[in-house]
Amino acid sequence: MAINLSTRAFYDSTTEYIGVKSGLLLNRFQIREILLEHYNNNFLVNDDLNRYFRLYPDEFDEMLLRIRQKIGNLRLDSPTQKDYEKLNKYVKRTRDIERIGRSSGICLKYIYKNPNITNIELAKLLEEEKNYPNEISLSLANIALEREDQSCVSLPKSKSWNGVTKLSDLFECEINSENENDFLDQKFIDYLAINGNEIEKIHWRNFEKFCAEYFNKKGRKVVLGPGTNDGGIDIRVFDSEDLKKPLILIQCKRFKRENKVSIETVKSFYTDVLYENANRGLIATSSYISSGGKKVRDTRGYNIDFAEFNKVKSWAIEMWSLKK
Repeated sequence: MAINLSTRAFYDSTTEYIGVKSGLLLNRFQIREILLEHYNNNFLVNDDLNRYFRLYPDEFDEMLLRIRQKIGNLRLDSPTQKDYEKLNKYVKRTRDIERIGRSSGICLKYIYKNPNITNIELAKLLEEEKNYPNEISLSLANIALEREDQSCVSLPKSKSWNGVTKLSDLFECEINSENENDFLDQKFIDYLAINGNEIEKIHWRNFEKFCAEYFNKKGRKVVLGPGTNDGGIDIRVFDSEDLKKPLILIQCKRFKRENKVSIETVKSFYTDVLYENANRGLIATSSYISSGGKKVRDTRGYNIDFAEFNKVKSWAIEMWSLKK
């Protein structure tokens, strides 16, 4: 049955749902821009906040999933495809379709009782308390958790508005991570994994934190500089067994792609690498290194590596929480 709601109510509900699910607060302009890539509904095109329209729940679900995919909060493909295939083979062999059908309601009760339940824990309960076969219990759990995660009927009890951050902050101001052990929150990395072309637009300090987080996730000891008056060294990376001599010195250059890192920057940075006796230097940029900068590095044998636009983009994909 279709529901009647105003455009304003649609954006309010969508903002809340996406915020609680992803931790990112999107404004209505960001939501509208994403949806207009896939839909031409009148309420989106006309953008009259006081206008009422009819929308079917499955349409609303689909729109919410599109937004979550666009911000890196949901994979573009279903991770449960193999689970469905396994259940299909089981039903063909046993004809036990009724029992499979009952599993959805049973799983939902367990999930509502414990919103943080894992797929392994849910599968174990299905086996021990409901006598579901081991060969399909994990698949049933995976499918149930996916359906609950993608449902717009109810918001997860385990999450709230606490920790929700404006997506625009990534581009407009320095962001302090919610976790003291991280430099940049995972929700922003997930966003950049799907929207890598926007990395040149993020706040320069968040770009430094993004680069620091990459090496942090590699298990290195990472020291992020103050951001200003740092002598050209933005990040120091150490081997966990040697905290005196830097393994890598990093200079970050968050430039527009048309602005290349100059030969002067490369030559100046090399003196810092020598001074601190670091194993390697690394210039990480959202742009590219000028031909002169690459040539002087190669001809003089500087122990400096370059991470240019495409390489830096790949870091976000590598750190994506939903990576296969």
